[in-house]
Amino acid sequence: MISFGLDLFDTNAVNDVIQHQYDREEFKPDSPLHLGVKLTDEWMHEIGVLAQPLREAHPLLLYTLFNLVDRVSGKTVLFRTPGWFLCEAACMHWAGDESASDEDALEWLLEMYGDEEQSRRYLPSVLRPELCPDEVRVPTKIGGRRARLTALSERELLELHAVSTGMVANVCRELVALHRLLRRAGKHELFMAGYDARPIYSGCTLVLEHTERTGEMLDDHINNEYQAGEASEYSRFISFSKTRQGIREQYAQWRLALRMLHHLDRLLAVVST
Repeated sequence: MISFGLDLFDTNAVNDVIQHQYDREEFKPDSPLHLGVKLTDEWMHEIGVLAQPLREAHPLLLYTLFNLVDRVSGKTVLFRTPGWFLCEAACMHWAGDESASDEDALEWLLEMYGDEEQSRRYLPSVLRPELCPDEVRVPTKIGGRRARLTALSERELLELHAVSTGMVANVCRELVALHRLLRRAGKHELFMAGYDARPIYSGCTLVLEHTERTGEMLDDHINNEYQAGEASEYSRFISFSKTRQGIREQYAQWRLALRMLHHLDRLLAVVST
């Protein structure tokens, strides 16, 4: 379900991988050994019809699911979610503004394509609902709910788990586990530390619905990265500490990241069609 691996590198081997990258000078090793976080492929997962039981269980459950996947992504490796596709669309068509209006976007699109019919295919009102619908971007507020955050809290997920069965209960269980692991991680970067090796792939893609457009966007992105010649099959190169205490701390952080990926993999197995 998740494309992921770990390799051990010396400094020369890392330099061989990143030799064509523009930012290669930013790799400044302070030890001879490095952990390579490897992404060699990318699976596409869609929730599809399984989204409806989650909506029925709680109107914020889908939002919470993607929110936690994004937070785990920030600690481990990139996972493409609806927010990634919206960001790509904004960069390609709306001058980087994810909240652009149709009026403003049409001006930029006409300059780009010169044809109004083609331009209207890429308006925010067309792409946003398809790529990142409101229920996972800006869900409706729930009356009477006191929580400050839009995503369900650990306590709310535990309460929902207690009254749920089957898939919904399993989803709540994995989300609670991810909540706890993220809290333990705090501000530590885990697998997001070290040198950014410009990965061509992500750990996986998870969307509400896999459409021809999401497929085209992903294919175009990967092809463009490949043709640019700077991308690699590695997410990060993390230099090992030179002290025993530092290595123990790194191992503790990496173990935490691996546990996150384990529970995320279990979550994907539950919600993917």
